[in-house]
Amino acid sequence: MSDIHFNKHRVFRETDDVIFYDITVEASNSSDLVIHDGAATSPPPDVVGAKQFYIHHYQDDYNRVVQGERTFELVNETWKYPYHIVNLNRASGALLIPRGTFHRSQSGESGSIVINQSHRYEGFDVGTEFIPVSCADDARLYNILKTEKPVIHTLGE
Repeated sequence: MSDIHFNKHRVFRETDDVIFYDITVEASNSSDLVIHDGAATSPPPDVVGAKQFYIHHYQDDYNRVVQGERTFELVNETWKYPYHIVNLNRASGALLIPRGTFHRSQSGESGSIVINQSHRYEGFDVGTEFIPVSCADDARLYNILKTEKPVIHTLGE
């Protein structure tokens, strides 16, 4: 079984040029809209150009692309294969990024819009959950990026 999980949507109505999706994530108790203009990277590289990642301790993310394409890099040392690259588009469903997972994302050239139907746990604080971690400062993260071959997940997989 893969360490990568998606919460799929359900089409419940279609008319000419219109599709209605049920995008319910049962575990969600919060929603964020994240817009990238152009080929943005979040979080951006640090001052020396090293990759930076977010890691949440009190939040699971369920990232769903609603427009464009976005590629996520995920690192979790508890997984059988700790390094994954996941390409998402509107057909992919919501990518689960469990708490304790290093993650970063980059949009395609035309940008992207993502809705994150997250689950926030007691202790969540926006001031501490979104502090980037540089791979230049975290030896465990750096070593995984350096030594592990990433598992690549294609669009709509």
